[in-house]
Amino acid sequence: MSWDAVILRIRGPFRPAREVKESDYLPLGSFKSVAAAIRSEFPSAKWESPTRAYGALDKDTGITFDLQEGEGYNFVLVSVSGSADPIPALLRLANANGWVILDVQNSEFIDPANPSREGWSGYRSLVEDIGRGKRAPAKKRQKKTRRPRSK
Repeated sequence: MSWDAVILRIRGPFRPAREVKESDYLPLGSFKSVAAAIRSEFPSAKWESPTRAYGALDKDTGITFDLQEGEGYNFVLVSVSGSADPIPALLRLANANGWVILDVQNSEFIDPANPSREGWSGYRSLVEDIGRGKRAPAKKRQKKTRRPRSK
């Protein structure tokens, strides 16, 4: 289980994700320049391929970076497992490069001026509940109705 985010670049000023048009998404840069930017903020990240790196925020928290391409732009998928808050380091990376961070859990950009921890907090709460033996709410199953048999 992980907390997930997407690093993107958009045309124009920071604004809510729902106000960004498809044509406003821009390339982050070349894979080489994006990897160099990630290395600058996460120097301990190990690159297992030209587009995938993994590292640690602390001894109990792992982070992975997957560089991806979309139509006309590229982005980075980020997955974090553990208890260390990744938002400050990710915002430093994004701010230094003119990028934005989309919190996948709530589909909102994380505002660098007023960072929300809503998605991260929800992830941590779920992990802690599972650790205490509580289970995630199960989906209700619909009862199957049997058709009467024809005689």
